[in-house]
Amino acid sequence: MSTSLEFHPLSPESEAMLSRMKRLLVTSHPDLVDGVKAIHRLGTAYDRNEPGSFVLLTGAAGTGKTTIMRQFIREEYARIEEATGRPPRITPNGLHIPDGPEGDERPAIFVNAPSSRSTTALATQLLRALGAEVPRNLMRHQVLDRLRVQLVGQKTRVLFIDEFHHLVSHSETVVWELSELVKDILVETKVQMVLSGMPLAARPVDANPQLDRRCRHRFPLVPFGWGVDEADQKPLRDFLDELENGMNLSAPWNLADPALAARIHASTGGIVGRITRLLSIALEHALEADEVRIDEKWLAYAHDILKASGDRTNPFAQPKGPQQATRRHSRPPQPTRMRGSLTGKPSEPTYDKKARKA
Repeated sequence: MSTSLEFHPLSPESEAMLSRMKRLLVTSHPDLVDGVKAIHRLGTAYDRNEPGSFVLLTGAAGTGKTTIMRQFIREEYARIEEATGRPPRITPNGLHIPDGPEGDERPAIFVNAPSSRSTTALATQLLRALGAEVPRNLMRHQVLDRLRVQLVGQKTRVLFIDEFHHLVSHSETVVWELSELVKDILVETKVQMVLSGMPLAARPVDANPQLDRRCRHRFPLVPFGWGVDEADQKPLRDFLDELENGMNLSAPWNLADPALAARIHASTGGIVGRITRLLSIALEHALEADEVRIDEKWLAYAHDILKASGDRTNPFAQPKGPQQATRRHSRPPQPTRMRGSLTGKPSEPTYDKKARKA
């Protein structure tokens, strides 16, 4: 979709409106809210000195796994600041409280699982996230011992391992070693963990009954559906309706209208991450054009920005009217050109053909 509208920088009010909608896209989704609550229960279990346990977040890309973890980090930041009066530092690997009463503390650690499918590689990455040095000449058991000491010494309450499926191998031996590593960390440190990834991430948990026993909550994330029955459409429409109500709009956008909600589902597949990007881009460009609303025009604009290369479909595009269709087919037929002529008329021969002599 092309537009000739003039765009303007966002005003502070428009920036606040855009930020509010992005926040509501998280707080209005019931699965994301329940996922954050499940992780907060892990932190409470740590404070009670309960044995280590974990939450297993699984789902396809864009279903909200990383969003849940980031939302917990933001809420944990606010909790620590309120409890201690000292705001922690936000690092790429989580939260860091420097110079605490007993030294550095890292209450929340966040790492992406390495793709090497090695328990030593995972332990090394966790140590680096904790700010510890890992000499190259250390043996595997020494790396694991250092990891246990650092997790206990820095009072890590919740340990996040995202993209956990990267570590899963077709080898039963590797899967078993991985499950044993996770179990040993839970048993010996009492740290609480969040394992997140594609559905394949559940394989080490399924393979080890002792590890499965420590799973506090299996949390599969699935996209919104859209069936023929109203009951199938209700979750997505309720989500869009709650989002719009939270915006305190002067005029309704009617995002939950069945026809518009169906187009939003067709554009995003019901995946919350795609819905978030679609609505955020549509609102941002609308605000830049001094329009304080999301309609099909801006949704079509956002869809064209996000769609895959080579995809010519757009569920928000307006169908052509009958006059346009008639005009296309009402053109008078063009005369058929004769070979050797540019005017459509037979051309005069420019030479006489002579019979070929034997």
